[in-house]
Amino acid sequence: MATKKPAAKKVKASSSQAAAESRRTLFIEAYLANGGNATNAAKAAGFSEKSAHQQGCALLKHPKVIHRLDERRKELAQKYELTTENVIKSLAQAVYFDPRKLYDENGNLKPITELDDDTAQALSGFEVMEEKGSGEDRGKVIGFTKKVKWLDKNVAREQAMKHLGLYEQDNKQRNPLENLPRDVIQAIVNKLGATGGRG
Repeated sequence: MATKKPAAKKVKASSSQAAAESRRTLFIEAYLANGGNATNAAKAAGFSEKSAHQQGCALLKHPKVIHRLDERRKELAQKYELTTENVIKSLAQAVYFDPRKLYDENGNLKPITELDDDTAQALSGFEVMEEKGSGEDRGKVIGFTKKVKWLDKNVAREQAMKHLGLYEQDNKQRNPLENLPRDVIQAIVNKLGATGGRG
């Protein structure tokens, strides 16, 4: 008499759907966090090293992923006020940064709290290091070394020009400023041109 083989356990459809949904969510968050690398996002979502590239490409074409990515981008843009106007403003702050505004009339570096908004926004770093004495003054602060770094103007100009579609090779790409009124775009172009390439 033949013995019956035990029936294979069936995976509930709902649990596999939940797992797939969970992976999609992980993928979306990782994709947004890493700057748009689908392969690394797929790895973060639990796919193997071998299949990550293929899975990442497939997920970017999945209707639910496309929809949710769009939603999350809008949510994040609204939360952090990442509007086209604010992005262009930050580029303009870097392009028009004037290092003279860092100093007072006596040539002393201003405290960071006294910098105007545009100058402060153009900085990429501000370090203050204490200088301590030796001998009798050992342990006492006898001075400070201050280092100020600002955003690269050439990079900012290039990004601004790309946003404005001023490079022919970039004209084929979707222009993020397409919804701005023409007079606003022209004003930005005129302002950039007025610098005459001066830093």
